Amino acid sequence: MVTRNGKFTRKEIAYLRSLPAVASVVDERITYSETFKYHCMERYAHGESPVQIFRDSGLDSSLIGYKRIERCIARWRRTVLPKVEGVDASQVKGHKPGRRPGSTNLRNRNPNDSAALREMLLSAQLQRLDRLEREIKDLREQMQEELRQAHDDAKAELAAAEAAKSAAGRG
Repeated sequence: MVTRNGKFTRKEIAYLRSLPAVASVVDERITYSETFKYHCMERYAHGESPVQIFRDSGLDSSLIGYKRIERCIARWRRTVLPKVEGVDASQVKGHKPGRRPGSTNLRNRNPNDSAALREMLLSAQLQRLDRLEREIKDLREQMQEELRQAHDDAKAELAAAEAAKSAAGRG
């Protein structure tokens, strides 16, 4: 959830850092990867919802907020959209003509960008799942060890109490 002052929790930051769409994140600022920006603008140019595009990349609006998504789209329409190959930026809703055209584009860098982004996202999610499963296993082992230790301590205390009772009964 987006916190009151716009800052992310440590867990949210860790999650965001695990996403291929995120280049970096600090308390209240996310920097997105160039690949994600191009991928996002390509899908946006074809009529997809910005919220859905972000959600598909693990960036749900409940985490980052609608306003952040709106601002990114507005900024990238000016800076990234003119560089996306195969898209007539002037035909995209909200595009401001006269912005600088770019010589580089996503397709020249990676012809299978959509698949690559999905694969990177899936890979990051699988790595996170593996880390969480290992953490659960470690915590279970730690809990079992603590239970064993508590059981042994209780047995020792019971034996000591019985020995003291026995000694008191003899004396």
